Amino acid sequence: MTLPVFFSPQAAEAVAGRVLTFGEDVAGHAVRVRRLGPGDELEVVDGSGTRVRGTVASAAANELGLAVTEVTHTEVDQPRLVLVQALAKGDRDLQAIEAATEIGVDEVVPWAAERSIADWPAKKRDKLAAKWDNVLRAASLQARRSRFPLRDDLVRGTGLAAALAESDTVYVLHEAAERKLSQTLAASAAVASSAADSSAPGRIVLVVGPEGGISDAELEALSAIGAETVLLGPTVLRSSSAGAAGLVMAQNSLGRW
Repeated sequence: MTLPVFFSPQAAEAVAGRVLTFGEDVAGHAVRVRRLGPGDELEVVDGSGTRVRGTVASAAANELGLAVTEVTHTEVDQPRLVLVQALAKGDRDLQAIEAATEIGVDEVVPWAAERSIADWPAKKRDKLAAKWDNVLRAASLQARRSRFPLRDDLVRGTGLAAALAESDTVYVLHEAAERKLSQTLAASAAVASSAADSSAPGRIVLVVGPEGGISDAELEALSAIGAETVLLGPTVLRSSSAGAAGLVMAQNSLGRW
């Protein structure tokens, strides 16, 4: 049976066989909205890999006691999957990170590309960053994830190249590329599996530009750090769906899907 999942940092304190009391962050929704009460089962995750399963021992509008029956921990997948998502108008960037979270992205990087129409002005940056965090959390709970994606700080223009690590394998999704992402991922997987030592990258980074396209200066900066320009397929995808398509290919090539 699929159990309802709630979020609370307190999940990290859970011990099987004991009762853990949660505050309104869990009780408010579980009791008042979901109408759960003593005897009902549920799960609570902390967003950092801990998943707690238990039975409601006591329930009030602002407090819930959970008799913990099981505590598990999800480790970080290697290599990590990172989506660099250009800011886009009409909340298309939010649609992109929502789908990416459901597919299993580990980290998202908001990117104010040179041709992005949308922006995060200084006076609204914290509010807009919080909006991304809320989408990542809600999508993680919808997907029943115990480990939520990390959201990096905003990067701008050619500064993206400097924000990436030397150990990253970076793919820039671009409609003018000749080599397909699926071919590149398959070749990389074959090399890694045949290598005597572990040569898998720490992170696989997919870069999605704005609907106005990635500028020549940004492409040059990314090429200078070893990024490869790749094609998704024969059709042109919007900024809101390109990252999701690329992540599906990556998950498949890694044998996770």
